[in-house]
Amino acid sequence: MTFRKKIAPVMIAVATALASPLAAQDVTPSEITASTVTDAQVDAFVEALIAVEAVRADYLPQIQEQADEAGQKALIEEANTAAIEAVGDVENMTPEDYVAIGQAAQQSEDLNARIMARLEAVRAQ
Repeated sequence: MTFRKKIAPVMIAVATALASPLAAQDVTPSEITASTVTDAQVDAFVEALIAVEAVRADYLPQIQEQADEAGQKALIEEANTAAIEAVGDVENMTPEDYVAIGQAAQQSEDLNARIMARLEAVRAQ
C-alpha cells in the first residue's frame, strides 16, 4: 500500500470535516511537526478522527437529501461546527492540533504509519 493510499482516509476526513470552518474562523494549525508528535497525541488524533467520522456519517445523508443549495450549506455549517466541537471534546486535542497533525502526516510516512497502526488497532477492538 502506498503512502498516499494510507493517508487518504485520514486526510479526507480532515479536509471534509474541518477545512472550511477552520479557514472561515482563521484558525491556524499548531506548530506541530511529524518529529514532535507524541504517542499520546497520536492516540488523541485517532480518537478525534473517529469522532469526526461519526459526525460526517450523521450529517452526510441529511446533506445529500437536501433539495436546495441553501439547505445543504446550512447543514454543512452545522456539521462543521459539530466536527470542531467533537475534536475539542477529545482530551489532549484541539482543532488546531488536529489539523497540524493531519498536515504533518501528509508529509511523513513514519507519522502516517503510526496513525494508521493506531487507527487499525482501535477499530479492531
